[in-house]
Amino acid sequence: MEEKIPNTEEIIRIERTGNFRFKQVVSDFLIEVIRDSIVSAKKYIEITNYTTFCFGELQMHSIIIPALAKNTDCFILEYPIERKVGKENHWGRVDYYCRCNAKKKNEYHLFLELKSNKQSLPFCKYRTDSLSFWNTAYKQICGIEREIKLNKNFYKKPIVRVCMETIALYAHETKNVASLVDDVVEIANNDFGCSKAKPNLIVLWKCSKGITEIAEDEWHEGRKMYGIIFVCHIMEPYFPSF
Repeated sequence: MEEKIPNTEEIIRIERTGNFRFKQVVSDFLIEVIRDSIVSAKKYIEITNYTTFCFGELQMHSIIIPALAKNTDCFILEYPIERKVGKENHWGRVDYYCRCNAKKKNEYHLFLELKSNKQSLPFCKYRTDSLSFWNTAYKQICGIEREIKLNKNFYKKPIVRVCMETIALYAHETKNVASLVDDVVEIANNDFGCSKAKPNLIVLWKCSKGITEIAEDEWHEGRKMYGIIFVCHIMEPYFPSF
């Protein structure tokens, strides 16, 4: 189902599919996190005229962490876990561990694995490394089941696992690609949908003309930003102590 958010300078397009317990509440939560991340992204562009926050995963934390702080009861960055990789267990970290709706009937805990990349407009397929990042994020988030089972006395609330990939969309200022930005959602459904982790929440931020005009890539002269697509796979909840 595609949703449009009215009364915003930017166009935010939302597409979500699937229906299972906690799907609505978690997707609503992620949409708010994404929208608040966009607020931070806009603020950075308006103050600096640059797009440093979308350089890679480590920089993307700069806009996502304030949004998590606003929309969760509490969260931990780089949360230590024991993860199953193949037949072996390994110590590792998950990007975010969040506690949501604390002490409420619909309380849940959320593990979120984040990957980030860039994509030049126009295109008909996402980059191979973007698809590789997506598959890696899914494997990592699946491996967390080992942590939950080992420590089921600690995880006493439903556990929801999410993998998310953010892809910044850009083009050289000489190209006329503004009308092509919407196409990236359908392409994402086709490309990422071929994996085990089919996207069930996609949010597209289309920069306004004003933002695109001032948003410079400080390492590539003439490169302009046209938006960010947030591709998400929300797994069905895990109930460790039930």
